[in-house]
Amino acid sequence: MPDREEILSFISEFAKARETFMTGCCYWFARVLQERFCGGEILYDYKYNHFMVQLGDQIYDAQGDVTEKYMGSPDLVLWSEYQQIDPSHYKRIVRDCILKKPIEEEN
Repeated sequence: MPDREEILSFISEFAKARETFMTGCCYWFARVLQERFCGGEILYDYKYNHFMVQLGDQIYDAQGDVTEKYMGSPDLVLWSEYQQIDPSHYKRIVRDCILKKPIEEEN
């Protein structure tokens, strides 16, 4: 597992894109970190509709190390298990936040 400083250094490379990754593309940043550092678990905070990744004992998003903010939060779940927790909401999150499909107009 890479050390915290290596991860934070990598995250700092995205400083100019931080706003994008914190306002609608947080899932994709979590995936970037997961791929770059060969593992970890994507976490989802369903209260704030926010994704991050846990690498070792630390939690990261585009802001950097957010472990203190999120560790132990009752609203934080493994994304890999969320479909079983709330299937309807899971489908909406995939459609709207991950795939970014346009919302169809109602007739």
